[in-house]
Amino acid sequence: MSEKPSSNASRYWKLIPGLLISAFFLWRTLRGFHLDELRDVHFGHPVWILGVLGFISVDYGLRSYRWWLMLRRYNARLTACFRVLMTSLAANNILPFRIGDFLRIFAYAPDVNASSSAVLSTVVLERLLDTVMLLGFFAVAASGLESSFAAFSFHGYGVAQTVRLVLVILVFCLGLLLFGTHILHLLVQKLVARYGNHPRTRKFGEWAEQLFDAIVHIPYPVRFLLVLLTSIVWLCEGMVFYSTAQLLGLNTFHGSMLASILSNLSFMLPSAPGGIGPFEAFGKLAMESQGVPTSLAILYALFVHFVIFMLVNIVGGIGFLINRKEHGGKTLSQEIHSLPPEADLL
Repeated sequence: MSEKPSSNASRYWKLIPGLLISAFFLWRTLRGFHLDELRDVHFGHPVWILGVLGFISVDYGLRSYRWWLMLRRYNARLTACFRVLMTSLAANNILPFRIGDFLRIFAYAPDVNASSSAVLSTVVLERLLDTVMLLGFFAVAASGLESSFAAFSFHGYGVAQTVRLVLVILVFCLGLLLFGTHILHLLVQKLVARYGNHPRTRKFGEWAEQLFDAIVHIPYPVRFLLVLLTSIVWLCEGMVFYSTAQLLGLNTFHGSMLASILSNLSFMLPSAPGGIGPFEAFGKLAMESQGVPTSLAILYALFVHFVIFMLVNIVGGIGFLINRKEHGGKTLSQEIHSLPPEADLL
């Protein structure tokens, strides 16, 4: 049965808010850019290209290994985890609505010998680990920088203070999830038993059961390892930003790390595919907070995003070609249209 025109129209309407947000942040980013100010750019030693390539390889290699640890009980292959993860990240960069995540959960779950619900649980756990770690890094990096983010204070509470409060809450919740799973499981069961008549409550209960099931099968030492790997992943990500800064002759370790943290946290905002707009705006803000001139900060934010975008998409594109061969030659469009109704993408 063919799709109704109104359904197609609704898809395009859903794109508009993200595009507007991206346009706003791009405008904010490019304000104050003066080409003549870039005449003083002194490019760093080309050896930093190896730094970019090396750190980004370790970064995404460890992300794949971390995901493989979560799926190890399903006899998933590490190479398959790497291929599927990179393909999904590349798809997120070029397609709206984070379709890459849905492809990983639904279309590519058989590639890692797991069910879609199992893969969904690991994706949720990944997001929790990454968010808590990034906020932890930001709480450290933003210390002493309240004046740089004064415009973002709220009723006397500065950015760093707010982040620390949120971080404490999230660390407690993540710690309870990873190391007090049975306690949290009992609490959720009581909640569902009391309010289970509501469809959303039942859905929440089903989702929670899948997440708890994924975690209880992970040995405690491996749970500690997941936290450790997450910290190394984001340290490597920060070093990718620092190496890129060195290529542009910007020797600011603190600014690079802060740019890495803020730019990646900006993905939590709705925007165009790839986080275009918010990524650059927050990268620029971080570098300006360290005294980098506005035009150089803009150039840096644009350049680092371009470098990461291209490297991830090249590797992810190769992964997709391998996926296509293993999935009987399906095109990307066919993969998307083969997703089940519960994906509810568009």
